[in-house]
Amino acid sequence: MKPRHSALLVGAIAAAVFWRTAYPTITWWDSSQYSLAAGTLGIAGPPGSLLLTLLGWPVARLPFGASAAHLLNLFAGVLAALATGLVYVVAPRMLALTRTGGADRGAAPALGAALGALTFAFSDTLWDYATQFTPYVLTAVFTGLILWTMLSWWEEADRPDAWRRLALLGLLFGLDFSVHRTNALLLPGALAWILVRHPRTVRTWPAWLAGAGGLVAGLAVQLLIIPIAAFTRSPLGFNDPSSWSRFWGYVSLERLGGGFLFQLLPRKAAFWSVQVADLVHVLGANFRVLPALAALGGLALLWRNHRRLAVAFALTLLLQIATTVLYFDIPAQFFRSFDRHYLPVCVTIAVLVTYGLAAAMQLAADIVMTRPRVLAGVVAALAVFVPAAQLMSNWSARDASGRYFARDYAANALEALPPNAIYFTAGDNDTFPEMYLQAVEGVRRDVTIINLSVANLPEFAEYMRRREPSFPLAMTREERDAWYARVRIDTTVTIPVTGTAQQLGLALRTTLPRSITVQVKPQLVSRMLPAEITLLDIVRANAWKRPLCFAITGSPGLMAWLKPYGRPDGLFWRIVPLVDPPPDVPLLRANLLARNQYRGYADSGVRVDGVSATMGVQYHVALRPLLLAEQAHGDIARCREDARTLLAAVPLERLALPDAGEGIASPCGHD
Repeated sequence: MKPRHSALLVGAIAAAVFWRTAYPTITWWDSSQYSLAAGTLGIAGPPGSLLLTLLGWPVARLPFGASAAHLLNLFAGVLAALATGLVYVVAPRMLALTRTGGADRGAAPALGAALGALTFAFSDTLWDYATQFTPYVLTAVFTGLILWTMLSWWEEADRPDAWRRLALLGLLFGLDFSVHRTNALLLPGALAWILVRHPRTVRTWPAWLAGAGGLVAGLAVQLLIIPIAAFTRSPLGFNDPSSWSRFWGYVSLERLGGGFLFQLLPRKAAFWSVQVADLVHVLGANFRVLPALAALGGLALLWRNHRRLAVAFALTLLLQIATTVLYFDIPAQFFRSFDRHYLPVCVTIAVLVTYGLAAAMQLAADIVMTRPRVLAGVVAALAVFVPAAQLMSNWSARDASGRYFARDYAANALEALPPNAIYFTAGDNDTFPEMYLQAVEGVRRDVTIINLSVANLPEFAEYMRRREPSFPLAMTREERDAWYARVRIDTTVTIPVTGTAQQLGLALRTTLPRSITVQVKPQLVSRMLPAEITLLDIVRANAWKRPLCFAITGSPGLMAWLKPYGRPDGLFWRIVPLVDPPPDVPLLRANLLARNQYRGYADSGVRVDGVSATMGVQYHVALRPLLLAEQAHGDIARCREDARTLLAAVPLERLALPDAGEGIASPCGHD
């Protein structure tokens, strides 16, 4: 079988596994945002991934009957399979270069390389991101392409036209800037690679011009973000790099701290015990004992067969690891793993694993000819066991085919909101899933979602006016600036109450006050944040025309000085013109127990990840006001029944919170 056919076969095997275990819909964090970006041709938050969006946009429109998110997740599997195929291609090329394998040595090295590539395919991190649409598998593809180009240049370095490979290398690094930039950390390794192989290259103008020209051409792709941002109608339009100044702020990560986030010193956490240890932990999870031994064996064989190449490869890997740890500067006890950012390092190590297993299979083939076949069988069996062990040990953790947690939570929240609600959210996981459902799948487009963190952007009010000209905002820029300039204010604001009790979501015979009075003051610092000024502007300009609702994921503090008027309506509080309003029991029960879907929580065959467990707790938090109200009314039987209903749908033991049952779900006692 020809090498390209073998690579296709390896990729097809990997893709089949990835497709079988893919998420059927969106999931948390980046999955929802990038699915939204691809589905609406929007601009994801910096650093974004323009190239991924451009590739995903036509995929999301394929007429195959599945949801856009599922199609994009399957596309992620294709990209991960491509990365697997590239690892397969690079390792046999190294074998041929070191004269330990190649086409004249039969099928054994090709089989070993296939086993090594599949070992990488079934590793923890690649498989995880192969089942959801994010930039990280595309980053792994570019790592494979960069390593392949570096090896191709190695073979041609003595030729006068070797500069062409350097032009391609520069192009790949430039294009990766429109993926997720992580491969920029391979640049020092690529330079070391060139110096080890052919140091005179760095003294020739054709090489520099080729590399720089390719890099500029690749970087130029990022300029497409300006016209896309100017014309998109995506809900992600608040990122808005549609002018040169905003474009520079976007690409330099100004919103996140600027300077492309490069900070060598001071470190945010202990270098060895936290930052290096985090990378080592992720690598250990991806390459357990046998894959690690295969990688070490591959490096040892590379040293024996081609010392200069071994030095170059080891130096490239060490520099890649060092720059990765130095750049990402992970804080202590960070709330989210950085495993996705270590995928390029995993690709480089996977090449060594593949090289080592290919050499092992060649050794087994040689043993058959000269020694007892039992020994050859042992070597071959060990090589086969490496990817098989990865597949078996990671399947249950990586099988996401039954995980609807993010979509269900978003749909549960949106569908329960009153008509034309303005819905204030706190973070990524209570915002982007809802935005995706609205913009791509058409769920509750009457609702306006405002993330209060995004509302802190200086241009947010102007963005909302452009997006929804009728949206209730009345302050001028000068008035907003005046509010922001006030230090330690504590201002009494009176808001007249208009509309009927029914329009305000209250019982028909409720006596309405003429107005409510709120004490407006900064919540965290001495000045009001832009989001707090925007909230005040909305409350006054809205005049009770549209319901104001706040996601419970942000805690009661999300409502700021409106907190006394928040009524628990399920996964959100609704602002009503009554102080400490009691819950609407029938509405609350309907929102939580009649309309909601809780797929997967009670299914022992579906793994509940950490974020899904945290969001699952929110269902029990939302139920508690209902149980307390039923208890207060003496309806103990109904209280117990409602508690049992939610506990059956979302068991606390599946949320890793078995001790929280009494405090969250059972204020009315047991049967």
